[in-house]
Amino acid sequence: MSDPAELIRRAEKKGVPSSGFMKVFGASDTSKFEEAGDLCIQAANLYKLRKDLKSAGEAFTKAANYQLKAGSDDEAGSTYVEGYKSYKSSGQSMEAINSLQQAVEIFTKRGQFRRGANYEFEMGELLETGLNDYPRAIECYETAGEWYSQDQALALANKCLLRCADLKALNAQYLEASEVYAKLIKNSMGNRLSQWSLKDYYFKMGLCQLAATDSVAAGRTLAEGGREDPNFAESREAQLLQDMIEAVGEGDSQVLSDKVFAFDKYCKLDKWKTTIMLKIKESITEAEDDLL
Repeated sequence: MSDPAELIRRAEKKGVPSSGFMKVFGASDTSKFEEAGDLCIQAANLYKLRKDLKSAGEAFTKAANYQLKAGSDDEAGSTYVEGYKSYKSSGQSMEAINSLQQAVEIFTKRGQFRRGANYEFEMGELLETGLNDYPRAIECYETAGEWYSQDQALALANKCLLRCADLKALNAQYLEASEVYAKLIKNSMGNRLSQWSLKDYYFKMGLCQLAATDSVAAGRTLAEGGREDPNFAESREAQLLQDMIEAVGEGDSQVLSDKVFAFDKYCKLDKWKTTIMLKIKESITEAEDDLL
């Protein structure tokens, strides 16, 4: 079996632009760059066989750079994606993101926005879960959502909006998050496939408004949800939102805790909702402390 490090060395010698006599009478730079790229891909695949995925990612990135020099942009985009996969599998999150960014730039420059949106969304996921970089992840989800919308892929656009809204809330951008949930509600009205999500969107929107200490806005959301969505009007979520609005108005954190605990016994709360509800409780507690 060939030595991948030796293949990389051969690629680096091959991938040097011609000069002087060789520039006139030697092989074209394009073919030299293509050969160098092929050698790097061979090395990358050997590294993958050896389970050295970090080195595989580096080799794929080198290959993509040579392919760009050879004018093979489509191939380079796909090779950057392979580099991203190897880096991601080896736990090199920043390198994975850098490689994927290069791929997305190539795809979008060539008008492949649907493909770019797919990888922009993946980049958002990696920034969110791998690096806890919520602001950059939000940007990725917003960009992907715009590209999906342009391609009339409403379900995928809504998926991006939901991730964006959830992250904005976790990043303490409560009012901005509530505005994104409002967009989701608008997109879902009359849509047979997404109308069942309306109940959750209204609930999350109201929670974000309470977390932003805007009980009036939360009350409007509760009333609007009751008018527009029969599933929400008669739901446990609507009742809990009503109870929480009243508890906030009364400044009673214990009543709020009791209502949330009773709800959780019947409908298990997920981590996101628990986090936002704790923030709402904290706002009541802080107000109580200010009165002492």
